[in-house]
Amino acid sequence: DAIYVADTKNHAIRKIDRATGAITTLAGTGKRGMGLGDPQPGKTTALASPWDLELKGDQLFFANAGTHQLGVLDLKTGTVARLAGSGAEAITDGPADKATLAQPSGLSLSLDGNTLYFADSESSAIRSVSLGVDPRVTTIVGTGLFDFGWINGDFHTARLQHPLGVAVDGNLLLVADTYNSAIRELDLNKRSVADFDGGAFTCHDPICIPTREPAGIVVADRDRILLVDTGNHRIEEYRPSAKSYHTWAR
Repeated sequence: DAIYVADTKNHAIRKIDRATGAITTLAGTGKRGMGLGDPQPGKTTALASPWDLELKGDQLFFANAGTHQLGVLDLKTGTVARLAGSGAEAITDGPADKATLAQPSGLSLSLDGNTLYFADSESSAIRSVSLGVDPRVTTIVGTGLFDFGWINGDFHTARLQHPLGVAVDGNLLLVADTYNSAIRELDLNKRSVADFDGGAFTCHDPICIPTREPAGIVVADRDRILLVDTGNHRIEEYRPSAKSYHTWAR
């Protein structure tokens, strides 16, 4: 019944009522804020470039990219609090409040809802935070703020370049690998990285142009993946069963 919006430039989280079209600000003051901590009233707490959102029950998780943190908005109480990230910019794992992140951007929940995956853009990494009693941050792919590339293989040696989007697809994590202008897939069972289906998809546009700096990706259903192709001002639609793709909107 609602669309939740990460209103990045206004440093706010908004809600659009689909029935009435009414827009409500749930968190943020319109000005850039400092680091998140203990729960505070959302409407009087300044956020910093919220980039993406994921909903689990009454918890709305958000990437507070400007302070290198993940936050959570409690829709029942209206409070916002830190989920992960000390506020320092780095890539260190461990207890969520002590771990360091680097411009977290795209978010995606695991199928069981117990893990939140995120694209940690400045470290060219894909990481996760457990959503249990003692949340912890774990790096899946990525090693440092200045370590990047286009390298496939096992999680330890693979490299991405400033990914902005991530989406859960069964046992795969699909990644909008922005500065490589590519889609990558991380196999959580095999612990390996590859180009999306080996690059074997066929384009069905009248004029086919390469994807450029994709910034978002979503698994719409079992056989439909949408990619925000930011550099070309369009959305691409992929059909894995047909190994085809085309421009869906521009």
